[in-house]
Amino acid sequence: MVIGGTVGQRRSPSWWNLAPLVAGAFVVAVEGTVLTGVLPQLSRDLATSVSATGQALATYPLGYVVGAPLLAVFVGGRSQRNVCAAGLLIFAVGNLVSASSGSLVTLMAGRLISALGACVFIPNASARAVALGTRRRGRALSVMASGFTAATLVGAPLGVYTAALVGWRAVLVVVAAAAVLACLAQRLGSLGDNQVSGMTTRARLRFLGDRRLLSILVLTVVVVGGEFVVYAYISPLVDHQLVVADGTIATAIMLFGAGSTAGTLLGGFLVDRFGWSRVLTVSVVAIGTTLLVLPLAHNLVFLCACLMTWGLFGWTFTPAQSNRLLAVLPDNGAMVLTLNSSAVQLGVAGGGLLGGVAIDLWSPAVLPFVGAGLVWVSFVAVVASRRGAGVVTGDGPPPCRD
Repeated sequence: MVIGGTVGQRRSPSWWNLAPLVAGAFVVAVEGTVLTGVLPQLSRDLATSVSATGQALATYPLGYVVGAPLLAVFVGGRSQRNVCAAGLLIFAVGNLVSASSGSLVTLMAGRLISALGACVFIPNASARAVALGTRRRGRALSVMASGFTAATLVGAPLGVYTAALVGWRAVLVVVAAAAVLACLAQRLGSLGDNQVSGMTTRARLRFLGDRRLLSILVLTVVVVGGEFVVYAYISPLVDHQLVVADGTIATAIMLFGAGSTAGTLLGGFLVDRFGWSRVLTVSVVAIGTTLLVLPLAHNLVFLCACLMTWGLFGWTFTPAQSNRLLAVLPDNGAMVLTLNSSAVQLGVAGGGLLGGVAIDLWSPAVLPFVGAGLVWVSFVAVVASRRGAGVVTGDGPPPCRD
């Protein structure tokens, strides 16, 4: 979908105008990272295996994949400010359903509702952020993505600690309340508002046939899938390699979040400075290498160094891919961001499901090798895209800085 006519008076936006949207992204990301961090506790409370619970959590990204393109049609012609508010409220309801769950079925239902809210909020919030201007596009998307990485840096460790004290259900209730506050903040914020112009389902299907678009989205799915084969089961993996307590797992996740936050913010500046192609290539190589080294990390310092490196380069991949889409398909900004978000969530779901199968067949020790294999396969696509004659390229000269 593309951004249509302006609603209300346009202003020259500042970085501070993005704060409510970043807060919303933070809240949305906290839920998933907290549940990943307390996966063993969650499986015990619901009397299921770790692999079954991890695969049940994949309901969220699968719901996102299906819901994002369908709901994009429904919200066409509506105010993006109102759409973002509605998404956060739906997300809050989903968290309350998950918090009340006594079985995997109810947990999956709550995660599905949360996913529908997230897939309404995230793409439209990102599209609103791009209003800061083309020359600041990379940095604006990185600032938006910093909400997700901050959730890993601060929200996930805090949630894991809190869940150990009062339980994961109480944490989800707090997340729901925070989503309502973020909804009010962005609703009352001063960032300009746009209408979401509608695109018919038939037009979307034609657009999805674009080879350039498909090649980019497939790369997103494969790389993110490789990462989430490992990250979806980071708690049992860390426990397997170090045999540690919940506090150490929370610390490891926090350090991964520190690297992710730095990578997200740095990625936008690097893309604006050097172009998406160089950043993308370095990112994929670094992710694949770090995952191969991870099984050798049998002491806490080495493991944390690997997680920080992985977080740093793993999250430069996201702004590089977003800018690549906007460079190659500049006339369909909000729609390509929606599709890329769906591709990310498809990778998250696929990685979670594949990781669960790997644990059932072997053990957590094989997860980094499976994930690295997927990432290195994707590297072939990155190299091919750089050699292609305009099929998936579109870097061009770096834009001038503001």
